Amino acid sequence: MKPFQAIGLCLMSLMFSLWLNSCSSPPSQVITLNFGGAGMIRSPMKEIEDLYQRDHPNVVINSIFAGSAVIQAAVERGEPFDGVFFADLPPLDKLQAKGLIVRERRKELLTTDIVAIAPVNSSLQLSDFRELTSDRIKTVAIGNNNLAMGRYTHSLLTRLGITQVVESKAVVVKVDVREVLAAVEQGEAEVGITYLSEAKSSAKVRVLATAPKDSYDPIRACGALVKASAHAQEMQAYLDFLSSDQAMAVFEKFGLHTVRS
Repeated sequence: MKPFQAIGLCLMSLMFSLWLNSCSSPPSQVITLNFGGAGMIRSPMKEIEDLYQRDHPNVVINSIFAGSAVIQAAVERGEPFDGVFFADLPPLDKLQAKGLIVRERRKELLTTDIVAIAPVNSSLQLSDFRELTSDRIKTVAIGNNNLAMGRYTHSLLTRLGITQVVESKAVVVKVDVREVLAAVEQGEAEVGITYLSEAKSSAKVRVLATAPKDSYDPIRACGALVKASAHAQEMQAYLDFLSSDQAMAVFEKFGLHTVRS
């Protein structure tokens, strides 16, 4: 956790610039796509990228995963992204309002569950999220409102009427949802509130409880083509692939499912 928070948004911004500009120039026949993704899809994306590049060897995908606010700000600064994928709708709405994404090409694709996690060797038991108010739980890792996970968590705690108590024992993360997982793995928080896809990415944690779907705003993760993309056709083909049967089979392994209308 501490190394994550030491980076901060400013250094994350610098990392974007260095990452996006330091790639060596590929051969002329090779196309490089810069893709900014939500932490929610980080774990399955390496496998999905490999599947795609197996059939498209001339396409190189540079993916970076971070909180919504970080990626949104990078697109607004004009960093050379070709496509983005956020875990909730507000960041895309803001980019669309500024004319920075192609409205007709945005697509709601994935949803998942919100879960409470603990270290795999923890003796804690939790039958209901309201038990997070119990005195036996001293620390809970949650995201702040810069993160989609933080916004979903806030809606969950509010609907359950436990916001004040849980926030009084919160270990708040600010840059990336992966910090919630790291806080629990490293023992900096006894419990964390995160996506099921994050819980499934680590053998060091286990799921204590799953929040009822009617207790938080619906998770509707959405992708879009960045209007300034130099490779719009190729980026759109990759975004379309994310909804293919092949890609969805990988997402499903991590508890990510197709959004139902």
